[in-house]
Amino acid sequence: MYSTILIVDDEAGVRSGLRKLLSFHGYKVLEAEGISTARKLLRSQEVAFVLLDLRLGSENGVEFLRELKSEGPYPAVIVITGYGDVRSAVECMQAGAANYITKPIDHDLLLSILEKETKTILFYRENLAFRETLASTCGREMVSSSHPEMRRVEGIIEKIKDSDATVLILGETGTGKELVAQKIHYSGMYRNRPFISVNCAAINDNLLESEIFGHERGAFTGAIQRKLGRFELAGNGTLFLDEVGDMSLSMQSKLLRVLQERTFERVGGTKTLTAHCRIIASTNRNLERLLAEGRFREDLYYRLSVVTLRLPPLRERKEDIPLLVQQFIEEANRMYHRRIRSIPPSIMNRILLYDWPGNIRQLKNVITNAVLLSEGEELSSLDLPSFGRSRESEDSLFSGTVGEPQKGSLKARLEPYREDLEARIIRECLERNRYNITRAAEELGISRKTLYFKLHRYHVSPDPQ
Repeated sequence: MYSTILIVDDEAGVRSGLRKLLSFHGYKVLEAEGISTARKLLRSQEVAFVLLDLRLGSENGVEFLRELKSEGPYPAVIVITGYGDVRSAVECMQAGAANYITKPIDHDLLLSILEKETKTILFYRENLAFRETLASTCGREMVSSSHPEMRRVEGIIEKIKDSDATVLILGETGTGKELVAQKIHYSGMYRNRPFISVNCAAINDNLLESEIFGHERGAFTGAIQRKLGRFELAGNGTLFLDEVGDMSLSMQSKLLRVLQERTFERVGGTKTLTAHCRIIASTNRNLERLLAEGRFREDLYYRLSVVTLRLPPLRERKEDIPLLVQQFIEEANRMYHRRIRSIPPSIMNRILLYDWPGNIRQLKNVITNAVLLSEGEELSSLDLPSFGRSRESEDSLFSGTVGEPQKGSLKARLEPYREDLEARIIRECLERNRYNITRAAEELGISRKTLYFKLHRYHVSPDPQ
């Protein structure tokens, strides 16, 4: 397809000269002396470029250009204009022409334009193929579930996939909030538009404002050039604001303005820009608690929650675990060239008994790691990392009935349970201090930063669920 060119010109001599030039350089050439013939060829042939002469007797080349562009970005149209006809060239570029060239035609310039546009087409096709692949695979971890809440989520996604309504996704860490956002985006009319995400919890306020809204050169120390923000990069696609519950009140006010007025300025800029994208937000925080404490704006909450999706934790939908395990095994087999075919019932029972505080993300990591370490066609207990224990076995640890007698030093015997102990101590400390991070960190004798690190490591929520 990339080597096929349609020449639309009413002068036989011009067509003949271009045909010889382009054929010599490896292009397949089609010819049309008028728009009617060009339409027929475009319906029957796969064409990459149209060389279009604007002056086609009584026919209007500009209108034909607009007709072609109304059907999509390709074929790319290169307009042939008379010498000095700048006004027509500008009009054509505004109508969607890829480029223009004046008569008499400079052969080297034409070949250079075609080479450049060929690279653009290849990039577009590769990008489109990537989007289609992503669209077909995203959300696969949302297995067909029998859990009522997940069935409800799947039904709502189907209804809102083509809507520009703002969506708020609630759920614990690892429940698949970004997967749901991608599923909404790639399963509907937005699938060929940008999907841009930003993690609001991972960036401090000053940098977050620059990330979301962009900045002008000289806006702050280190701003050596203009930077486009996520709102601009999202264009008419989807902007996913991950962990929006971690935004400061100051940033919440700035986001609220965009949701209300659909306008914003880059940091250090004065030009007002328009936000065209759909917004999907997510959080693992208890927003009702944050609202009551005055740490989240009520007006922003209502703006974000036009449509609200609540994702249940994996411990509440254990009937989905066997399907998820099988899916993760298949994915890891492909990725690491393994050949795991089955998983023993004893190991599956162990997986089902565990509460999975890290939810789907933790389960996927454990299964992927096990497949990577495996050598045969069946997973063994030796392949599985120590991903933790069920609450029942955790309780047995504290009651002194850990199971088979162990040999070795006290430190060696306690080591397998250290992380479980630490996670339980942290959870109890948080509950005792009513989830006040500062007081909990002081009681534990560690910094807030270290406590947050351990909360993330052990998949412990900083808020009561």
